[in-house]
Amino acid sequence: MNDLDKTEARRFSELHLELQDWLAGYVDGELNEHHTAVVEAHLVGCEACRADVARQQATSRRFHDMPTTRMPIELHKQLDNALANAPDYSEQAPSTTSRFNLRQWLTGLYRPALVGAGGWAVALVLAGVLWLPNMGVMSHGHIPMVSDALADYQKVILSDLPALGNITDSSAPAKLAGGRLLASWHTTVGGEPAEAFAMRRGNSLVIQYRISEQVLFRNPDVRQAMATMGDYRTRENQLEVLAIPMKESGLLVVGPANAMPATSDLELESI
Repeated sequence: MNDLDKTEARRFSELHLELQDWLAGYVDGELNEHHTAVVEAHLVGCEACRADVARQQATSRRFHDMPTTRMPIELHKQLDNALANAPDYSEQAPSTTSRFNLRQWLTGLYRPALVGAGGWAVALVLAGVLWLPNMGVMSHGHIPMVSDALADYQKVILSDLPALGNITDSSAPAKLAGGRLLASWHTTVGGEPAEAFAMRRGNSLVIQYRISEQVLFRNPDVRQAMATMGDYRTRENQLEVLAIPMKESGLLVVGPANAMPATSDLELESI
């Protein structure tokens, strides 16, 4: 390869990386004419990006058929009760704990002589939401499929791997660059049957879980991430979980964060 070819290859690679952030906007029709033309010109010569766009378009179409998740009536009642029982801000009750005092922090933000009732109502709603039981920041602990996959992974690394059986690398739901299949078994993820495939990648163990579409798209945070980014990722300590839609199924990949593949390293069934 001469210097000119190397330069062109480098420019194509740089453009490919820069356009990754544009693909979701292209799928949703949010790019202007210039950016749209740039993306379409790149898609002509980039099979990986074409496949990514097709995957995002298929995912987006599925979301149109899913109902919008609304706040439950019980949560509305909890918020109403929190507001009704909230003490008046002018009462400087002594703190009974050394933990962060949310009401005192809200009061200290801005407290002129006259404060609009509407402003304090908003502040109290925020306080009620923050302090209601089980209403913290959403984490993977609220997503059963992620918790189940992490629990299964932890169980596997502490015991012997199941027998490989009569399967090959092609039996796994996705071909993993640098990965070699070690074992497979049946398990349960998100309350439904799932297939697990343990693979060695370098010195690390990475496990793929083939799950149902219903389990994959059940959580609204996961659906939102896939609609905007094409996949969902989360971490617990040194482990990472990647969720990706596939043809008529879903894929969870669990492994050490430093051994987890990029989405482009996975050869998936087209959707």
